[in-house]
Amino acid sequence: MVMPAAAAWLTFAVLHRALSGRVWWWQVPELVPPLAFAVVPVVLLAAVLVARHARRAAVAMALVSLVLGAGAGGLNLASLWHRATPAPPGAISVFSWNTFYWDQSAEAGRAMPPPTGTPQWESDGFYRYLRAQNADVFLLQEYVYFGDDSLPIRVNDLDRLRREFPGYDVATAGEMVTLSRFPIVARRGLDLGPWLEPGGGSPVPPGSRWPGFHTVKTLRTDLDVGGRTVSFYNTHINTPIDSSPPGLDPRRLNLTQHEARKANLRALAADVEANPLPAFVAGDFNASPAMGIMRLLPRRLTDAGPAIDSIYPATWDDRLPLWRIDWAFTTPGIAVHEYRIIPSEGQSDHSGQRLVISLTR
Repeated sequence: MVMPAAAAWLTFAVLHRALSGRVWWWQVPELVPPLAFAVVPVVLLAAVLVARHARRAAVAMALVSLVLGAGAGGLNLASLWHRATPAPPGAISVFSWNTFYWDQSAEAGRAMPPPTGTPQWESDGFYRYLRAQNADVFLLQEYVYFGDDSLPIRVNDLDRLRREFPGYDVATAGEMVTLSRFPIVARRGLDLGPWLEPGGGSPVPPGSRWPGFHTVKTLRTDLDVGGRTVSFYNTHINTPIDSSPPGLDPRRLNLTQHEARKANLRALAADVEANPLPAFVAGDFNASPAMGIMRLLPRRLTDAGPAIDSIYPATWDDRLPLWRIDWAFTTPGIAVHEYRIIPSEGQSDHSGQRLVISLTR
């Protein structure tokens, strides 16, 4: 049994290394929890110890698959030796969170009943949770409702946001909303249109009442932080599989979804590369460490993950977190002093990300 299992896993690891992020039809296999790339080869090696035959071949295959899966397993080994410097006076606190359709669902994980018209849910708990984060900058995703027809509905909660967060500037684009204690001096959504491959199809479904929901998945805001301008990118990249209600369904795997993911990452990468300002990027990337599509991010971005005090950080699903799909990145000129994964307390299926950063130059 060990030999066939080792051969099967090695085949999967080879295919994953070659295909992940490159072909659209590999998006279902790459949904495997990243930890499997570290755990399965180790389990196979342990099983070899009690196997009587083909031990060397099985060991070799398990070791090769472990090497091929290096980096895909989601292990945050850098947390074992990383020591963040204390935050200086004037450091910036940031909270990034996928809100799970804003306040439409009062309890993460339960089936969302189809609303009629523009739904209204009890939202006091939602806003209590947000206020409790007490961040200087909020990068929030899924500022959206869904109707009976599973099409997105614009949320208009700006009046309440301003009441709940007095003194904050507010910016929106698509289904992203950014709140800032610092003045917002520039804002714009990044449209995926120029980055779509020919023949990939339009991500806007027929009959859409809100095309911008489908075409803008990053909101850039430039903030005046003590006389210096810093860019904050609020990002929500498309899911590998269409996740509109009733939820993820592998039968809705398609090329258009894959091409939209790539186009949105390319739009983000191009803007960051052309941006001379120090930049902070965070949000729901819908991509685990095992997904090769993350190769599209520019080298200028550095994962803030080493500052997380966890050897296996995970942000989704909040009930049984096995995947890290919410990320935070910085460019040169920004230091990360704290990075914590914050449970959603039943408000979302995603954990939040709380960081404390500062400008270094």
